[in-house]
Amino acid sequence: DIKPANLFATRTGQAKILDFGFAKLAPQRAAGQATAATFTGPTEDPNLTSPGTALGTVAYMSPEQALGEEVDARTDIFSFGVVLYEMATGRQAFTGSTSAAIFDGILHRAPTAPVRLNPEVPAELERIINRALEKDPKLRYQTAADLRAELQRLKRDTDSSRSAVMSATAVPTAVEPPLEAVAAPSDSGSDVQVAVGLVKRHKIGLGIPLGALAVLIAAAAWQFWPSRRAQALTESDYILLADFVNTTGDSVFDGTLKQALAVKLEESPFLNVVPESRVLETLKRMDRPLETQVAGPLAREVCQRQNTKALLEGSIASLGGEYVITLNAVNCQTGDSLARQQVQVANKVDVLKSLGEAAADIRGKLGESLVSIQEFDTPIAEATTTSLEALKAFSLGEEQRARGAEADSAGFYERAIELDPNFAVAYARLGTVYTNLGESELGRQHQIKARELQERASEPEQFYIESHYHDMVTLDLEKARRVYELWTKTYPRDSAPVTNLANIANQLGQREEAIKWARKAVELDPQQPFPYNNLASAYSALGRLEETKAIQEQQIARLGDSGVPHRFLYVIAFLQGDEAAMQKHLEWFKGKGPDEIAIPFFQTQEAAFGGRLRDSEDLARQAVELAQRYKFTEGAAGILAGQALTAAVLGNESKARQWVAEVLQLTQSLGVRGTAATALALAGETSRAGAIASELAQEFPESTLLHTLGLPLIHAAIELRRGQAEEAIETLRVATPYELTGGPGLGSIYLRAQAYLRLGRTGEAATEFQKIIDHRSINAFSVVHPLARLGLARAHAQAGRTAEARRAYQDFFALWKDADPDIPILLEAKAEYGKLR
Repeated sequence: DIKPANLFATRTGQAKILDFGFAKLAPQRAAGQATAATFTGPTEDPNLTSPGTALGTVAYMSPEQALGEEVDARTDIFSFGVVLYEMATGRQAFTGSTSAAIFDGILHRAPTAPVRLNPEVPAELERIINRALEKDPKLRYQTAADLRAELQRLKRDTDSSRSAVMSATAVPTAVEPPLEAVAAPSDSGSDVQVAVGLVKRHKIGLGIPLGALAVLIAAAAWQFWPSRRAQALTESDYILLADFVNTTGDSVFDGTLKQALAVKLEESPFLNVVPESRVLETLKRMDRPLETQVAGPLAREVCQRQNTKALLEGSIASLGGEYVITLNAVNCQTGDSLARQQVQVANKVDVLKSLGEAAADIRGKLGESLVSIQEFDTPIAEATTTSLEALKAFSLGEEQRARGAEADSAGFYERAIELDPNFAVAYARLGTVYTNLGESELGRQHQIKARELQERASEPEQFYIESHYHDMVTLDLEKARRVYELWTKTYPRDSAPVTNLANIANQLGQREEAIKWARKAVELDPQQPFPYNNLASAYSALGRLEETKAIQEQQIARLGDSGVPHRFLYVIAFLQGDEAAMQKHLEWFKGKGPDEIAIPFFQTQEAAFGGRLRDSEDLARQAVELAQRYKFTEGAAGILAGQALTAAVLGNESKARQWVAEVLQLTQSLGVRGTAATALALAGETSRAGAIASELAQEFPESTLLHTLGLPLIHAAIELRRGQAEEAIETLRVATPYELTGGPGLGSIYLRAQAYLRLGRTGEAATEFQKIIDHRSINAFSVVHPLARLGLARAHAQAGRTAEARRAYQDFFALWKDADPDIPILLEAKAEYGKLR
């Protein structure tokens, strides 16, 4: 753990590293094996630090340490290089307003050249520092001895020994007082004065003042000095946040102060706050209304039922024209007070600020180190808002979302933004809600605004904003994944980044990876709906329908009824041919507000799948009308875009063009335009389709799935329409790893199969069509599923495999038994089958 705070200078001029560092078990060696320790897989010893967690001070970490990967001595060389850089320039090598920004610098950017910050830095020293800071461990110095030798050579070749940097042979002088002068911390209050041996403000090496390191050294001394009082909590303990008791008579404090306090406590990497969703679950088990205030004896009972270590109670009272805020942490089992803080506030305007200061004080009393509090202590007005009314609206939105009422939460977040147009995290949360409701363009707009205001948020919320910006705005899923990974390393008990890692894995078609992350998210917070949905998506895509059903039924049992589980269960019933269950789930949506759109939407999809195109068109109109009534413009456009694509795939080109014209009048969102362009390409308007594809490529240059799936699909459709089957196959090569993600993925498989069929490569065509058939649960209602049966029949027929062709034709006719009789592709199929017979 090499960093200035751990480097001390003795009175004899020695530099010492005062830290045990980080260790993990090496595998047991066989007799005669080399003695060098090898860092391998994670240990299961519960007394050791959890594997996969980034440890240390962020600014001095190596890239492999920041990623939680295996480390060796070369990690220390990188950290030592960071210290050398700081000594030579007076600045840290990697800086940023958040841990995420610093991590990004460590992983992807080179620091400013030392000579630009200090012209006296010799070129050779700059070269040494740069080699020590190589991001690839293989390109760094491989041993400390190699680095020392180069520093010794530099010292020898330099006219004055004062130009040498601190190393084993070049040490500072005139350092006083001795290291032993560090005093034990005082017992008097939270602002402990720590007497530490300070380095005099003199020049060392290249003339770099070391006095600036005194604060870091003092902080480190306080962090590692044993306290005379037993620590109230450990990093593995949880604390339940009770509802504030408000005796002021002013309702603006109801829910608001608890939300503000939650932000401050969740900012701490040390404290583990019990998620609100778990509190709601406990109330439900106690047969208490979910709106019940959890305070006093009830709060302690909830705490005991959850086997939680501590309870943090809060209250606000008026005292004349002033306010008194009290925070009291108690042991849930014994009732003993663990820490207490009380502040008097002169006016209402300063209540939030004073609460933030009290929260920081009580974090220290509960056992968090001063260094951690200083690093993660965003002023509460910056972390949330200066408006009590805006924070109250936000807290109501959070309550609704915790209960799975996504649509109902939007109005509260909108109100919070109206009251405070600079409320960063409210924009971010609203952007996520809109995206989840299918309004991706509205979601993007709000995420962009949140990122503009990102500095006005706490550390975990800045992770939230940055990750969702890449997830929903740039659509760069790999960048988003890196931020989520850094977030979960900084806050390993936060379920949000883990949940989103599962979602990213699902989007990329990495189903087993999605299952791993989703299961972990359920373990961290079993009362949040999103982990269950991610788990169900992964199992469904793998065709494991009974497990999918069990997960959604478990979600309903634990969290209560909501629309998403019934959507999953309807699709499963459709795949299993259970018409009674399908009807049962459709009935659930009746009278459920915006959720009611699901009824005509599913019926539209089902009709198109079965070739009942006239029914599908009528039902689509009903779904669009309902979506527009609830102001889901993008959702309405998506329904019409699906109709356009179905018409194009089935060869009804004029109808496809009509649908597209209507679609593009409603919205210009990415997904809708991409679908429209594909439909136009299949319908013969290749120039227009190509123009839309070029626009999308320019507007979304970083979108992972657009460039690996969406655009290749459009260009392949254009090439296939122009008779360039070989070029279409080559264009779709980039899409292969992502084709089972859903969305346009099956379409790319279908187009490749059609291209092979046109080239007479019937075996390869049959393989591609079979791939669609084997993944029946992906895009369950897509018309390419029945058409894949027809394509397989044609491939077998071309190859002379008559029996196989006959079976495949019969499978297609079974799926289209109720289809409109005049569909051209159905008439063609019947004629082909007749010739086989």
